Amino acid sequence: MLSEKNEKNQLRTKIIKYSDRLLTEHGNEICPEFFKNHFKSFQHADDPNWIGYGDISMSPYDTAWVAMIPSKIYKESKISKDFSLAFPQCFLWLLNNQDMHGSWAGNGAGGIVPGLAGLLALGLFRFHSGEFFEIKLNDLGITIVQYIAIFEKAKKFLQKALYEWNLDNFDTICFELIIPYHLTALAQLKEPIVFDFPESERILQEVFCDKIDLSRIQNKDFQAINGSYGSSPAATASVLLHAQKWDDKAFKFLEKIISKCPSYAKGHGLVPTICDVGLFETIWMMHSIGELCLNIRASKKINLKRKHILIKKFFSKNLALIKYLSALNKEHGGTIRWTSWDNKIPKDADDSTVCNWLIKKFDSDGVVDLDIITKAFYNGKYFITYPNERTFSISCNVHAINLYVSEYQNLQSNNQMVNISTSNTSVTKLEEIIVTATSFLISQREKEGIWFDKWNKSPAYVTFKANNLLLSLQEHPNLCAKLGFTTNKVLFDFCRETVDWALSTQHADGSWGEPSNTGPGNLEETSYIVRLLKTASKNWPDDEVIKSALYNGRKYLIKHLDESIMDQGYFHTKQPFLWIGKQYYTVPRVIKSSILVSLWVD
Repeated sequence: MLSEKNEKNQLRTKIIKYSDRLLTEHGNEICPEFFKNHFKSFQHADDPNWIGYGDISMSPYDTAWVAMIPSKIYKESKISKDFSLAFPQCFLWLLNNQDMHGSWAGNGAGGIVPGLAGLLALGLFRFHSGEFFEIKLNDLGITIVQYIAIFEKAKKFLQKALYEWNLDNFDTICFELIIPYHLTALAQLKEPIVFDFPESERILQEVFCDKIDLSRIQNKDFQAINGSYGSSPAATASVLLHAQKWDDKAFKFLEKIISKCPSYAKGHGLVPTICDVGLFETIWMMHSIGELCLNIRASKKINLKRKHILIKKFFSKNLALIKYLSALNKEHGGTIRWTSWDNKIPKDADDSTVCNWLIKKFDSDGVVDLDIITKAFYNGKYFITYPNERTFSISCNVHAINLYVSEYQNLQSNNQMVNISTSNTSVTKLEEIIVTATSFLISQREKEGIWFDKWNKSPAYVTFKANNLLLSLQEHPNLCAKLGFTTNKVLFDFCRETVDWALSTQHADGSWGEPSNTGPGNLEETSYIVRLLKTASKNWPDDEVIKSALYNGRKYLIKHLDESIMDQGYFHTKQPFLWIGKQYYTVPRVIKSSILVSLWVD
C-alpha cells in the first residue's frame, strides 16, 4: 500500500516537472526569457525577421512546392540553359526520401496530395530544363535512371491510390482545390500525365485553376511583413512560381525556413506544413495544462496553502502564459487567430473560444465578451470556425459550448440571466444558444456513439471532448431537460454508448488508435480515451470494466512517458500524424500536454 502511494506521488511530481519543462521550452521559444518579460513577444508583429514559433512536423507537400521554384535567373530569362532550382536541397530531399509505396507520406488517401505535389515537382524539373534535362540532373548528382525510377514509382502509387479513393471519406484542408490543381497542372506538362479514376468527374467539377490568373496571388494585401503568404511555405512557393516578378521577400522567408532544419530530420531540405503554429500551439497546449492546474487545485492530496515550490513555479508559468493570451486577446478585440504575427490570417472561433475559456478560468483581470464571439461565429444553429467555411467542426462547437456553459454557470450562481447579441442584430438568451448548439452537436453523433472532426482524423479527439461536455451538463438540469435528457439516467444511457465504444476498441497492450512504433496503438489517441474514461469513472464509479481499461491505458502511457517527453523527434518519427491540414501533421507539444493531464490522478 505504501509502495503504491509512493508511486502515485512520484508520478504526480514527474507530471508537474514535465509540465513545467514544457511551458519553459514553449515560452522561451516565443521570446528569450519569456517568463521574465513575456510582453516583449508583442514586438513580433512588427519584426520582418520573425518567422514564428512552435513544434510542428515537416511537410513533404510543402517541400515539393518549394522544390518547384526555379532560380531568379531562369525566371527572368525563361531559357532552358539558364535553368537551376532556387532550393535544390528540397528537390534532392524528394529524390532521397520517397517511401516504399511511391509517395512521401505513406500509403492510401493521405499520400495523394503529397504524392501529386512530388510528381509535379519532378515533372516541372524536366519541363523547365528542356534539352538540358540530363545535364541539369547531373549537376545535382542524379542519374536519369534514378530520376525515372522515382518518377514512375510515384505515378504507379498515385494511379492506385486515386483509383481506390473514396471522396466521401476524405477531407483535408482545401483538397477540393488542391487536388484538381495538381491534376490539371500534370495534364498540362509537355509530356502530359493523366490519371483515370472513379472519382475524377466529381473532383474535377470544382476545378478552376485554368480559369484564374495565379500571378495575381502576388499582392501586398496577402503578404505578411516577413514575406510569407498565409504562413505557408507551399503558398509562398506558389507566388514565386507563378508571379510575373521575382519576390525577394518571399524568397528570403523560405531561406530562413529551410535553414531551421530540425535535429531529428534525416536530411536537410525539409520545410514545415505551416511556418508558425504560434498561438494555436500556445492555446491548445494551455487548454490541457489548464485542466491539469484545475485538477491540482481540486486535489485532496495537495495542501495548496503549503504547496511545494515546484507547484508554485508551475502555476506561475501557467499564469504568465494566460496573461500573455489575455493581453493578445484584448489587443485583437476579443477574438484571436492561430498565428503569432500574421494579421492577414482571419480570426477563428476555435482559438478564440478556447483562449477566452482560459482567460475566464485563470485571469481574474481578463475581459471575456461573448457578444463579440457570438456576432463573429454563431450562425443561429452552430458555431462556424471561419466565415464562409465549407464544412463545420464538432470540436470547435464543443469548445464554444464549454465557454458559454462556464458563463451560464457563473450567472446561475448569481441568479442572473443574460442576453447575447447575434450577427443579425437580434438578441438571444445565452441558454438558447447553448441548447441550440448542443442539440446540433448531439445530432452529429454517429451510430457507434462517436463523432468525427475536420481538424483531427481520430474520432477519439473530438469524441472525448463531446462526451465529457455532455456528462458535465448534469449539473444543469434545466439545460438537460431542454435537450431531451429528462433524467440523469437518460443522459447517462446516451453517453454510455460512447464509453462502450471506447472499451470495445482498446488494444491488448492497453493502447488505442492507429498503429505506431510502440505497438498496435499510439500515445495521442490513448491519451484522449484515457481522458474520456477518467470522466466516465466518476459517473460509473463501481464499473470494473472501466477501471481495468483505465488502468491498462495509463500503464501504457506511463511506459512511454519519459521517452515521449524527452526525445525531441519522438512524435515526428515514431507516432502517426493525425492532425488535418493540407496533409496530415503532428503537434508534439499539444500531444505531450494531453498525455500529462491524462495521467494525473488524486
